[in-house]
This record gives sequence, C-alpha cells and structure tokens, in this order.
Amino acid sequence: MTSNTPSDESVSGDGSRTRVVRLVEDYPIGGRATYGLQPVYTNLSEAQALHGYNVHVIARRHPGQPGEEEAAGVNIHRVSTPYTISAMKVIRELADGHSRTVLHTHSTSGVFLSVTKNLVRAPVVSHVHGTTYSAVTPSVLILGKQVLGYSPWRVTTSFLRERALWSRANRIAAVSSSVRSDLTLRYGVKDERIRVVYNGVNTSVFKPVDNPEFPERSKVEGKKVVLYVGHFGLRKGLPFLLSAMNLITAQVQDAVLMCVGGVPPWLPKDEYWEYLNLLIEQHNLKGKVVLVDRVPNTKLPDYYSACDVFVLPSFYEAFPKVLIEAMACGKPVVTTKLGGTRDSTEDGVNGFLVPYADPEGLAAAIVRLLQDEGLARKMGQMGRARATRDFTWGAVVKRIDSIYEEVLG
Repeated sequence: MTSNTPSDESVSGDGSRTRVVRLVEDYPIGGRATYGLQPVYTNLSEAQALHGYNVHVIARRHPGQPGEEEAAGVNIHRVSTPYTISAMKVIRELADGHSRTVLHTHSTSGVFLSVTKNLVRAPVVSHVHGTTYSAVTPSVLILGKQVLGYSPWRVTTSFLRERALWSRANRIAAVSSSVRSDLTLRYGVKDERIRVVYNGVNTSVFKPVDNPEFPERSKVEGKKVVLYVGHFGLRKGLPFLLSAMNLITAQVQDAVLMCVGGVPPWLPKDEYWEYLNLLIEQHNLKGKVVLVDRVPNTKLPDYYSACDVFVLPSFYEAFPKVLIEAMACGKPVVTTKLGGTRDSTEDGVNGFLVPYADPEGLAAAIVRLLQDEGLARKMGQMGRARATRDFTWGAVVKRIDSIYEEVLG
C-alpha cells in the first residue's frame, strides 16, 4: 500500500523548539486515514513531524483503538469519556514547563478551551474547516421525496459552540476566503485574527497513474469517464449531475458517469440508494452510471486517473479536498460557484465554474471537455501545476509556521 506520509520536497525545516498539541475528534490507527477530515489530521500532523515539530494528537478513544500510539513521528493520545477532563489532563502534562507549546484545535474539538484556556499557558490556534452558519445555510434542500433540513436547535447549539471557541482563539486558520468571510460577518471574529490556510494534498500519492486499477474498471474501460467523488447526500448535488448526464449522453454517446463515495452513516442508506437508482432509470441512464461505495483514500488516485473530467456539483463547500486531489492527478474539474471552490478552481484555466442546480450549465462544461481533448489536457496540466505549487502539505505547514510564530511571539 502507498504510504500516506507527505514526502514532497517542500516539507523541510526545523520546528523542533515548538510542541504542537492537536485536538481532533478521531485519529485513525497507524495514521491510515479513510474518510472525512482524517486525511487532513494525519497528513498535517505527519508533515509537521517531518518539519521537526514535536507533534502530539489528543483524540477520543473509540472501540478497538489503542490509548497511546506513535505513528510516522506523531505521538497519539486517545482519551476516554469524559473527554473534556481527560483531554485537559493530557494538555496540562504536555504544556507545563514547555514554553513553546501551541494548542491546535480542529472544528469544535477543544471547545472546552473557551472556558479553561487560562488554566494552560499556551496560545490556541483554531483550524476552521467550515461553519454551521454561513451565507448559504441554514437551508432546506428538497429533491423528490428526499428532504435535507436543518434543525433550528441544532444550528443554534452548533453556532454557539463554534463562536465560543473561535472567539477565544488567538488565531484562526480558515480553509478558504469564503470561510474567512463567514467568520467575520456571521461570527463577529475580527479579520486581523484570521489567516487563510488552504487544505493540502499529498502530491506524491495523488498523481497521474499510467495504468489505473480498480474493481469497476471493466465497466468504464474505453469510455469517456465523468467522475464524482464524495458522499451521496443531497448537499452534493448528484440529482443535478444525473440530469446533466441525460443531456451529455445525447451528445457524447460513449460517456459514462462514475460516482464514488456511498451514503454516509448519518443518512438512511437504503432510501438514498433507491432514490439515486430511480433517477438513473428516469433519465434512461441504465448502464451509463456506476455507483461505488466508499473506497480507501489511497485508492482514489486510480479512480481520478481513469476519468476524463472530474465534477463536483455541490450546493456548498468550504474548501473541497477532492478538487485538489483531482487536480493533482492532472484532471480538469467542473464545479459550482458557491463557497470555497473559487480558491482552487480558476474558471477557464484549470476547470469551469457553473451555477448550482443548473444541469444545462453542467452538461455544457462537461461536454466541452469531453469533446476537446487538447483543452482538457491543458487544464489538467494547469491543475497539476497549481496543486504542486500551492496545495502541498509542505505549503500548508509553512503557512501554519507563520501563524505559530505570531502567537508565540
């Protein structure tokens, strides 16, 4: 299996004087990331360890996980319930007597620091991967019989947790300019305390694969492949992509759509699979759409490399890592204009930006790339160049370096 450890040449340096204490919800055994934000936690921690930082991660201990572990230079401490008390004990042990300690939180893990911060003489850097309250949420999405709503109570409680932590942090690392805007306009965080730090991609793992191998290869071999990667929830816009495929196949008869990601555990799995299969039937797309459940992160480069164009038709994204993964694999991308997609996708340069819920716009952009191989190849090359320049984990570490130096003074 290919290693997940960031190994691009831009990861180098000496952060040995600084101890990083990272607070996350879940850290996989051995650093083998599989889903969600796990690749962010693991790649960033490992890149910082390579950079010379003394990296410690405090995570919740889930069944079957060891309490203490060292993986790729990262010291992992998994604590049991109650998380707040257990985590604070480890934080005190790590921070006491070490003047250059930074507490690095992700999302709202570490929200207890909003009231216990003064008990630890260490600055807090909060990494914000998305906000509950933004320019486009809360919202209700209704497609067929499927409804995605937001509970006012849940939105309010999440917002209060987020604001409590982020308003007390010494600095905030926002993953996109869109998130930065939400923090200032909706959370009241002063702009001078926010720094934009894009997500990273391991460009030594996510790169063009000459002979991609995956179980569904026979179903798409010799075809023009449109690829989607992400969960199958309503926010991702798959129904509009299926509508677009109906228009695409009328112009590019050998086009097929492959969707990788499956239904997340918080949604009714059987209902969503049934809904998507019904849409496939209604759009006369039988045999032209391949639905694939979640696959290991390290296998995704094979899927990206097998496609002709990557598509992400989401309602909203803070900063989607799948876009920079596809770009790193040398593929042109088509995505929507809302949220943080603009920070990675330059319209007409490495892909196309289209309105949300616009099957005709999606279809036009995808058909153009499928029919113009020279344009698709050029955009893919531009995407790969952008990924290796701006989105390596080494680049992420350097941005965070400057934040740490600000708070440590």
